[in-house]
This record gives sequence, structure tokens and C-alpha cells, in this order.
Amino acid sequence: MKNKVCLVHYTSEPGGIELLMPDIINSLQDRLFSVFVIRPSGTDKYNVYNGMTVNITCGSAKNLTAALRLFRFAAKNRDAVFHGFNTGPFFLLVIRLARIKKVVYSIRGTHHYKSKLQKAVRKALWRIALAPDYRIIANSEYSRTVFLAFLAPWNPKVSVLYNPVNSSRISPVSEKSPAGSLNIIYAGRLVYGKNMDLWLNTAESIHRTRTGARFYIYGDGPLKDTLVRQSVEKGMQDYLFFMGFMPDIAAAYRQADLMLFLSGHESFGNAPVESILCGTPVIACDIPSMKEIFLDFPIFLVPQGQSMEAEINNKINRLEELKKMVPKAAKQFRDRFSPERHMSGLSIIYDSLHS
Repeated sequence: MKNKVCLVHYTSEPGGIELLMPDIINSLQDRLFSVFVIRPSGTDKYNVYNGMTVNITCGSAKNLTAALRLFRFAAKNRDAVFHGFNTGPFFLLVIRLARIKKVVYSIRGTHHYKSKLQKAVRKALWRIALAPDYRIIANSEYSRTVFLAFLAPWNPKVSVLYNPVNSSRISPVSEKSPAGSLNIIYAGRLVYGKNMDLWLNTAESIHRTRTGARFYIYGDGPLKDTLVRQSVEKGMQDYLFFMGFMPDIAAAYRQADLMLFLSGHESFGNAPVESILCGTPVIACDIPSMKEIFLDFPIFLVPQGQSMEAEINNKINRLEELKKMVPKAAKQFRDRFSPERHMSGLSIIYDSLHS
């Protein structure tokens, strides 16, 4: 009989966490999966579970209603392993109150509070919600460090399991732009923290000296309408294009000459790794998670601050140097961020809860 696993996360709309769910379900076929999605998605939104035959239960847009439905879901599946993904302490506490004994919690963020009051409340909730025998996973050393600093002086055990970025669909091909052109892309959620206003300003600056450059933004999110309006106000509509969410994002990486990733806050950052694996160089801010990913390849990073724009233009002038380093970085990334390594680690953690 297959061991049951219940995945709990916020939304079924595409994002770094959400796109991981189908991979987990398809890779660990010796488990019987069910899913609880806290926030129901609109019918007009792309659903990461499209085409999958998995049992899905939805919560609600209202926290208390969602909590009640999660409690009922958990009570019906008390023999299962529950794996929560960045749901926060409130919904984790609901799982504990439902007397679930086998719990894994994945930390996939670095912003745990917005005010002193929220910090105090959430810190107290974490102490109550995390039972001593729960397993905690961080997706990078950086996110682990930030989480433990937040909980200090309490020091629970947190293991690191990198995101499984490499896959058969993420592979290099030679479909690059013709000589003389320059296609620069961004891929990811259009949300606060991604520095998309800075991205637009940088694209505008690059275009002043490289009038043949074209810029493509792949992804969706609450900032899309604002960004479209800003780009029109800047007169960028002839060379900046919003492509929306693209299921086969690898095709976008392969056709690009450069990925420009200026996010100011990331616990990991799938997109830059995917770009490298598709054979496309990256220019990224030297935030802690990017330093961890590109530890052996700092050539792909630029410092934050007033000199960033000049540094980016300098990197673009030396684009051939970046391209030469891509195969070396990709070779390392294929092992460091492989699905096999991630799924093997998950299986060990799940099995440890049955012992």
C-alpha cells in the first residue's frame, strides 16, 4: 500500500513553489498524493495541476474559512505525511491542532514579518505551531539563516534541500538571435521585491546605446498593469514586450541572448539557474541567494547601488565572456540542482517520519 502525502500550499497559479508540485507528484510515484490549496484560483487563471489526476481540496479567500476547511481535510487524512510549503505559522498551527503527527514544512521565503508587532505575534505562533518532531526544510543556506535569525534564540533543526531546477525540458540549444541583435528577457512573477521598476529603467538605458535591443518580460502578477502603463509612458512599447505566463519557459530562455534578473529579495531564484541550463548567460544582482547560487561564477553578478547600471552595460559589452562561462556553470548546476537529488532527499525525509 502506498504511503499517503498531503501537499499544502497557497495557490495553484504558477510560481516557483507551485510549479514544483507536479514534479513532486510525478517523480514520487510510490506515494499517494492529495493536495490542499489554501486560496482557490480563478477559472481564467493557469492551473499548475491541469491534466493531472490528483485529488485537490480548496480553502477560501477568507482565512478563517480556509483554516476550517484545512482542519477538516487534515482530520480526514491523519495517517498521511503533511508537507506545507511556505504557508506561514497560522495554517501550520491548524495542521498541528488537527493532531497531525507527520509534518514537513518547507521555508521558501525570507520576509517573515512587516512590523514589530507582527514579528512578535508570528514568532510566538511559530513556537506553538512547530512540534519538536516536525521536519523543517529550507531551499537555500540563506533562507535557512534568515529563518533561524528570526526565531532566535530558539534554534530548531533546519535542513537545506535546493530546488530541483534541472530537468529534461531545461537543456541548451543553438536557437540564438542573429548577429547584431540583442534579446534580453526577464522570467518570473511580476510582484513587489522583484525590482521591476529598476528593470524597466535599466532596459531603457540599455536601449539608448543599443537601439536594436529587444526586451521580453515573461510572467504575470499584480504589477503587470502598472508595468505596462509605465512602459508606455516611457515610450518603450516598440522594443519592450509583455509575453505573459509561458508554460514552456525553456523556449524563451533558448531564444534569448541574456537573462536580466534584478530581484532584490530571493530565497533561491529558479529563473537564473534555468537560464544557465538552457545555455543563456545571466546578469543578476549580487543578493545573498544569488551569491550562493553563483558561488563559483561571480562573473554573472553585479553589485547593487549607484554603479549597477554602469556595471550591467559593462557586462553586456563583454557578453562573449559571459557566454564562455555558461557551459561550466551549467555542468555544476545540473548536479547541484537536479530533480534526482531533491526527490531523493524528500523521500528520505518522508520515510523518516514513519520510523
